[in-house]
Amino acid sequence: MDATTITIIFIVLSALVAVVLRKIKKDKCLKDFRDDMVTLELLNGQQYKGELKLKSSGLKFDYPELIKDEQSLKFLSFLLYKNEYPDIQAVVRYHHDLTAEGKKLRQEDFEKTFHPSRWRRLRRSILNFFKIIKDAVIEILNLMTSHLSKTTPVGAAISSNDREVNKMKNELYGLVETSYEPLLEDYIGERVILELKKGSEWVKYNGVLKDYTAEFIELIDVDYALETSGRIDADLIVLRKYGIVRNLSE
Repeated sequence: MDATTITIIFIVLSALVAVVLRKIKKDKCLKDFRDDMVTLELLNGQQYKGELKLKSSGLKFDYPELIKDEQSLKFLSFLLYKNEYPDIQAVVRYHHDLTAEGKKLRQEDFEKTFHPSRWRRLRRSILNFFKIIKDAVIEILNLMTSHLSKTTPVGAAISSNDREVNKMKNELYGLVETSYEPLLEDYIGERVILELKKGSEWVKYNGVLKDYTAEFIELIDVDYALETSGRIDADLIVLRKYGIVRNLSE
């Protein structure tokens, strides 16, 4: 097999891998709410309630019933594209909107979060370890690629297509959740106070820190009611740029 054939095969495989990785990558906080009835709150005050369908390119909300506007236009769903995520105020999962099965699954998940098993703690510690050494792994892969390019014909053919190689590397690195925040790690599974920016004010909420990613923070078992009303149990996903975990609570 000559170098040209190897190059063509490598480029094709790189493109296929890149497409597949982009399709399967989804935010792990948003994954927790998929297929549940949730309410999307946007910064402009608009709200959309529907069953959440999570796609790699954005969010889909299937309305529980047909909606008509003042022009008699009919709506069955609402789409929020990934580039519109900065417009999110919060994704709220009200407990009273869940089905009986949904409430059961949520309660089981809550117990695992609030009282994690040794295996769950160990698994998270291992994943965090890999996040920490990510840069070292990248450097090792770069050294291996450089070595192969100098010692083997296949490596030489691959190295002649640095752009494709780097593209595939970036896709692989991007697939792995690399957000690691030592301060937040100490509070996973603990009750915390979240400060959420709403307009010009910061509103405080008490809840259990379930997880976080580079973009989002997930808080469960939250009283999301207004100060003037009774308790309304909910779970929240908010953007980290608007939500800050500030205190440990009880």
